[in-house]
Amino acid sequence: MENSKEKISPLGRDADRAPSVCADVKARRTDDTPPSEPAVSARGFCVNYGSFRAVKNVDMDFARGRVTAIIGPSGCGKSTFLRCINRMNDFVDGCTTSGLLALDGVNIFHKRLDVVELRRRVGMVFQRPNPFPKSIYDNIAYGVRLRGRIARSALDEIVESSLRRAALWDEVKDRLSSSALGLSGGQQQRLCIARALAVKPEVLLMDEPCSALDPKSTARVEELIGALSGDYTIAIVTHNMQQASRVSDFTAFFYEGNLVEFGRTSDIFTNPKCEATNDYITGRFG
Repeated sequence: MENSKEKISPLGRDADRAPSVCADVKARRTDDTPPSEPAVSARGFCVNYGSFRAVKNVDMDFARGRVTAIIGPSGCGKSTFLRCINRMNDFVDGCTTSGLLALDGVNIFHKRLDVVELRRRVGMVFQRPNPFPKSIYDNIAYGVRLRGRIARSALDEIVESSLRRAALWDEVKDRLSSSALGLSGGQQQRLCIARALAVKPEVLLMDEPCSALDPKSTARVEELIGALSGDYTIAIVTHNMQQASRVSDFTAFFYEGNLVEFGRTSDIFTNPKCEATNDYITGRFG
């Protein structure tokens, strides 16, 4: 957080329910924070939109091969922070950053960094499914083809492998030439995950990936996250507390741009160190 003495403005008119940020930064971390050599690290990382500071001096690590959930009320900076990891905020006018955000120890915002390669290594799944208006096959093959010429047999293997990893192969194997837009919403979201996996990323970012899905499709995506963890470092932004507790190993709670508390999910949900965290996960605000 930017200043340990910074006052956080109350929500609504009920001052008794206004969340407060822990005064001691160390107090917001449990004893079991992610191990050394994280996949992604932030140190004093800030994001500004013009003069407005949306993310304030964030320090946290994303454990390699584990799932980290980022929770918090709307407008707290969680999606802004997530999108910085593959520099999606480069497309936002007036967005600037400071501090360090690193992938495998390399500054993501270094002026000589290859942003195209960064986005291959850090895949992104958005809130709403966004398949290309192409065939199912061509959706998966698109990113692979951009990297250069590849034999059709090798491309076929990548398409099948990616769809299998996304638990979609059995449902679409007989209609790969059909438009991806004809799939259900849940299938489209798994297709988007398969498309991201096809270029062999190391990190997978998910920004509210289930918010537009029905409960059955949500369950399929959550199962998929569990299956992919271990092989990929996954960061998921979610408003769904139950989802965060089900799918993640670590949880970060953001409020008004501050990282209020970060630790193992089991500790965050059963023994939070900060009153604001407890108030949020118990539904007192948000």
